[in-house]
Amino acid sequence: MNVAQRKIYFATLWPAACRVNGWNRNDNIKRIAVLNDCMRAIGAPAVESSSELGPDEVTALFTYLKFLANQASLELSARWLDCQEDYEAFNRARQADWHESETYGRGKNKLDRNRFAGATSAQGEALDSFDPEAIRKRHLTMANRHKKKLQREGRETALPQDNPQLVASSVAPCQDFEGDPF
Repeated sequence: MNVAQRKIYFATLWPAACRVNGWNRNDNIKRIAVLNDCMRAIGAPAVESSSELGPDEVTALFTYLKFLANQASLELSARWLDCQEDYEAFNRARQADWHESETYGRGKNKLDRNRFAGATSAQGEALDSFDPEAIRKRHLTMANRHKKKLQREGRETALPQDNPQLVASSVAPCQDFEGDPF
């Protein structure tokens, strides 16, 4: 977990989940227990600290905390179920959507068209079937197109594995997530 992600985790997501569930936000034992509940649910190994998490696990944890903060939301419930099904593919879907929006812009041009078997997002809509192979293909395609765009523009060609802007785009855990695939 990088610095930007830790800031979101400790300042926004964890306090929101604590507020809704009646937990003490300063209770580190409870925080680690919730963290390990999430890791157990997705099939990842247990950890001692959130700093040990990789990008796929961070996305899963954020999805879980958003779900805990608003369990009445069918959208967040569906996202958490998709994440439990294959948390690595779930993160690739978020990355694919981020690469696509960085390449083509938000809400214009190719994002408005139904591509990739009619899906407007790599994650699909809530309650759609979750296809890890299609997600893998879309992630590779969008990451490659984004890299080529950066090369054409003469900007940095190395794309980060876990992008803090991707996670930072979904800071508010208890609101309607317009434009946010969570």
